[in-house]
Amino acid sequence: MKTLFDRPIAHTNDPQTSYAAGDRMIRTGALSKQERQVFKAIKDYMYIHIDFTAKDIAGMMSVGRIAEYQENYFKASRRFSGLNRNGLIERTGERRDDCCVWRMT
Repeated sequence: MKTLFDRPIAHTNDPQTSYAAGDRMIRTGALSKQERQVFKAIKDYMYIHIDFTAKDIAGMMSVGRIAEYQENYFKASRRFSGLNRNGLIERTGERRDDCCVWRMT
């Protein structure tokens, strides 16, 4: 199932509840908001570094709030694919700290 924006909202084998949750995120604007938050953290991180992982960005989003690191890690890693589809970031082909390494395009 795809959204009005022709964006995949769940994996092919995911249950219908995953599709419903994805649709709800799009309707409420939560998906766009999360993508903007993650992309802002990427841009802030890129002032100092040339590439990044989901762990790097989660750390950037969680500065001073260690309890939020895991939530931000999952948020960042889930939004990377959408940012990649929009042509904002791309994989480098490398791995670091058990994560794919990305860079801005």
